[in-house]
Amino acid sequence: MTRRYLPLLAGAAMLALAACGGDAEPDIEAGAVIATDTFEASGIWEEGAYPADAPTPDSALAVRDGRYVLEHRAGRTASFTWGAGGASYEDVIIEVEAEQLSGDKDNLYGVGCRLAGDAPGEQSGYVFLIGGDGHFGIGELDDQILTFDGLLPWRQSGVIRQGAATNTIRAACLGDTLALSVNGEFLGSVTNKAYRRAGQVGFFAGADAEQSIAVAFDNLTLREGRVRAE
Repeated sequence: MTRRYLPLLAGAAMLALAACGGDAEPDIEAGAVIATDTFEASGIWEEGAYPADAPTPDSALAVRDGRYVLEHRAGRTASFTWGAGGASYEDVIIEVEAEQLSGDKDNLYGVGCRLAGDAPGEQSGYVFLIGGDGHFGIGELDDQILTFDGLLPWRQSGVIRQGAATNTIRAACLGDTLALSVNGEFLGSVTNKAYRRAGQVGFFAGADAEQSIAVAFDNLTLREGRVRAE
């Protein structure tokens, strides 16, 4: 079951919140490829315009020209959209190319894992996000809220290409370990036990108040993996 547009962004992306994350890179062993997608066909990932009955929807999700494109316009407050699809996994390494098509830098985009819930608006899971201004973090989706509180706080890195550019995001969701790398460079990790269950992979895009974002995702690879014991 895919998930619908969520209208709120809490723990705004521009805040750096205290967290228990660390900068020590976990010893991750990537395994066999589970799935790949170059987004040539519809039917796997959520598509649609939200709100569906609005003359000018705030969000549009579509498989277009061989990419999965998320477009979102924020109103008076920062907000985000997301779409999920495919099979459910508990342990997975996600790697995808993400191109920011829009020019605004006050935004966030990336991927999620273990996205699950009983009904739209009640989903939860982990998110691995970067921003057009070079920030990054590992956060939590809980109901209609995105927050980095208690995970990896929003901070900046020169590894991330800013503005309208392409970044390769690699998110490891293995046991209690969550780790984020961008453009082949490890950025941070955290351990958390909140969502030890299978869930879908998803894609996210959010913007600061009164701004817009458009992001195209391509060349998705999902792998098995494990964290080697110390």
